[in-house]
Amino acid sequence: MDSLAKLSKLLDEDDFEMLEIYLGRAQNHVKSYCNLSELNETQQEIAEDIAIFNYRNKGVENIVSEGKGSLSESYRNDLPPDLIRRLNQHRRMRFV
Repeated sequence: MDSLAKLSKLLDEDDFEMLEIYLGRAQNHVKSYCNLSELNETQQEIAEDIAIFNYRNKGVENIVSEGKGSLSESYRNDLPPDLIRRLNQHRRMRFV
């Protein structure tokens, strides 16, 4: 099963064009962060997980918590620590 089909099943979403955008951005993020030119199967799964994370956070503006009395909001600045840890396992150094 290809990545778009997996995302479609996991997210119950039929808009393949939108999923392709999320997946493409996630793949580019993994390549850039890890200094890679192409992704192996494990790295592709990480990109799929990032695409799912970003898709599920659309429209919530990365709000982690929200309070109503005297108004308190917390925002997520980055990917969850487990995704960062998985990315770091594949990160390569770049020599200039």
